Amino acid sequence: MRIEGINNSPYSASSITRTQAEPTDTAFGSTIKQAVSEVNRLQVEADQLANKLATGDAVEVHQAMIAMQKASTALQFTIQVRNKIIEAYQEIMRMQV
Repeated sequence: MRIEGINNSPYSASSITRTQAEPTDTAFGSTIKQAVSEVNRLQVEADQLANKLATGDAVEVHQAMIAMQKASTALQFTIQVRNKIIEAYQEIMRMQV
């Protein structure tokens, strides 16, 4: 059985490219942007259905209520995620190096 040194390993630090070794924040940023745009889409949809309902257009009441509840739940979830991110940031800032 032959044992190879760390330097000859395909998983050594020299064989890992910069993009593999250092994850960028673009994936996190794009995920956040996508989530916020989805929340915005739900808010706009709920607004449109509420306006149609108020003006007497042909829209089912239950559809408008479901859309409004989805938008409300998505917004509450987004706010809680934001709060957790801020809390984590504050915790990191309190750490002594």
